[in-house]
Amino acid sequence: METHIRGDEDMFALLEEMGGGGASASSPTTETEDSLIDNTIKNTFTMPRTLTQAFQLSPPSNPEVEIIRHRNHEKFKSDFYDLFRNCVPSSTVAAATLSKASAKHQESPNAQRNQCIRSVLQPVWRQMPAHSIWERLQFSLKTLEAGCVRDNQKPMGQLPPWCCIESEEQLINHLLCPSVQQINAWILHGKQRGIVWEPLLPVPAISSQDINDQTNQGYRRNTFSLIEEEVKFQFIRSFKKCIGGGSREALPSVDKVYSTMKSLPEIDTFSDMEEVKKDDVTGITNEKQAFILQNIFGSQPFKKIVQKLHKKMMYLAEDTYAHFLSDLKKTSDRKAAEEQQQLNKGRKRKGGKDKSGSMPKITFIDDDYDASTDRKKNDTDQQARVTCGGLSMKINIDHMQKLERLHKRTLSNILGADESSSFARLLFTLLLRYDALEGAGLQSAIPHSVFRFLHNKFGCKFESFASPFNCYEMKQGGDSEYGTAFGDTDAWFGSEGSFFGVDFLRKGGCFQANPPFASEFMVCMYQRMHHFLSMTNGDNDTADEEVPPMQFAIFVPAWAESSGWQSLMSSPYLSKHCIIDQKKHYYTEGTQHRRSQRDSNAKDDGKGSYRIASFDTSVFFLQNAAAKKKWPLDDEVQDGLEKAFALTEDEEEVKKSSVKSKKLSQKSAHRQVKKQTTTQQKKVIKQQQPEKKKRKKSSSAGKKKTLMSGGEDEMNIFNSLGLVDGDGNEGKQRKKSRSKKHR
Repeated sequence: METHIRGDEDMFALLEEMGGGGASASSPTTETEDSLIDNTIKNTFTMPRTLTQAFQLSPPSNPEVEIIRHRNHEKFKSDFYDLFRNCVPSSTVAAATLSKASAKHQESPNAQRNQCIRSVLQPVWRQMPAHSIWERLQFSLKTLEAGCVRDNQKPMGQLPPWCCIESEEQLINHLLCPSVQQINAWILHGKQRGIVWEPLLPVPAISSQDINDQTNQGYRRNTFSLIEEEVKFQFIRSFKKCIGGGSREALPSVDKVYSTMKSLPEIDTFSDMEEVKKDDVTGITNEKQAFILQNIFGSQPFKKIVQKLHKKMMYLAEDTYAHFLSDLKKTSDRKAAEEQQQLNKGRKRKGGKDKSGSMPKITFIDDDYDASTDRKKNDTDQQARVTCGGLSMKINIDHMQKLERLHKRTLSNILGADESSSFARLLFTLLLRYDALEGAGLQSAIPHSVFRFLHNKFGCKFESFASPFNCYEMKQGGDSEYGTAFGDTDAWFGSEGSFFGVDFLRKGGCFQANPPFASEFMVCMYQRMHHFLSMTNGDNDTADEEVPPMQFAIFVPAWAESSGWQSLMSSPYLSKHCIIDQKKHYYTEGTQHRRSQRDSNAKDDGKGSYRIASFDTSVFFLQNAAAKKKWPLDDEVQDGLEKAFALTEDEEEVKKSSVKSKKLSQKSAHRQVKKQTTTQQKKVIKQQQPEKKKRKKSSSAGKKKTLMSGGEDEMNIFNSLGLVDGDGNEGKQRKKSRSKKHR
């Protein structure tokens, strides 16, 4: 247990200046607070640094709150996709307007340039994936929001109300099992002061107390920059696909567009073309394509579309967040009324059942047979289902057992106990939060073999961007150290919170980083790395005499057009840059916890826990002076990374997996032989069945004939008995037959 309870290094300096963390005399204090809010810091109980660091920005969540958040987020995504597609007209409407404009024979160079730009802009825009834009934009927006919240928390010098814990019992009630009423009060309190971070939904402003303050205005300006940057990045990729013939939209030839733009004279309307950054078209080797893209990004049609998208998205975010707060208040009031009703009755609910369905249930899926391999599933192939509030989430047994181990280890480090009755609640909240994130590629991680290589080579123990599902679990009894995107749901599984709140100066050593592949997010990541490297560099005058070695190993796509890749490439602390070929390495699947794992050690073709990389990977090693002396980088690093990425580092595991695969193939072949024999028998039976039916049909037809000629049969019977005389011929034949029998 440590006395300081802030993860940000600036907050530590502020607390030291203020005399151990108390509020200064000049700092503003609020006298009127809600009954659930208490900002006074008690010294009776101190939480560990990692726990307060994880809950620094947002209060804890529970299944009911997460269900409300998830439904509002799904509604926002569907509306955003429609909004993005409607920013440009459809192909038929665009063709009609283009024909009308050409019929008027406009002579204005401005109109001709706009017409030429729209002929490229609109079809490329229609091919841009809206879901991919939101996947990457969401990480950038949340990083921007978190930075604004940290800036608002610094002058207060106090912890957020959900981290003001007086006792261990209050720690369990507040952070481990919070109620809807508490979470609602914390969010409203923090939103008024701008000190709470919304982990999933986009917010229109940082603070709701003063919408026109400087922080909110800066936040809105920066959101526009993030949207513009992301749209440009996706536009370049879609533009390349359209030129390469991988699109349904028809584009005019590059030479024709280039010659048209070159033939038009420069006018005052496009004098702002010089403001277009050359970095926007970095990575485009073709000069004509780079010229076209630069003209499009600096044109008025492109800027108007981006402004329209930003304006409508902020309106949509405001409406969505208002609905979220309204639904949260309704649920809070309903829960408060139910509790008051129970208190008035003076008795508890029988059986301890929760009528609201807030207690998730874990059930195991009884499906022992796997049709794809024609064999029974192993223990690791089985899956569990966690259900709450009408929503059901799946997880395989292997990952659920891993989460149980991480949860018990975290509880033993904090509370000294390794058992908790709230595991089902925490598991459902965790699964639902990560289910809201789209893009399995953005959630993918480097294979454990790569992290094992970094650990053996450099002593790396910390993963900067991981999740409880894909984090590396130490086998020698050590605690898994990793940062995640959501500290409010991941803290009870060992997460130390956001990368941007971790104090790397206190840790020192080697840190692995595989960030989400969003350009602005990677830029923010590099800026924080640069900050710590400059503080610990031996050449810096402000650095201490004894500085710890600090090294960052960053894994990002080899996208030369990305601003994040460019910032890493131009870093003064770059010691080595390795490129891993796309066809020669794998990544851990982002949704591996939902799939059934048959053999996680063997290479998979996309169906298991690994997926083939979709691009070349750049590995950057940033080092300070002390790290360069301790860990010199040579060609062995490139070879070691390639072997680790190819999943051939541990030869014994590969041999075991190959032996298992051979045995399974033999068993499957034996089962296939049995299958063939049984199928052949079934075919014979099926061939015989129609004949039987035909015979039945013929016999039934004969019965019908006998029924139609039933009178003759009856007369024959009477004649045989001698009761009625029949025809002469029949009587003579019967008499002859009787005489023969008698003889």
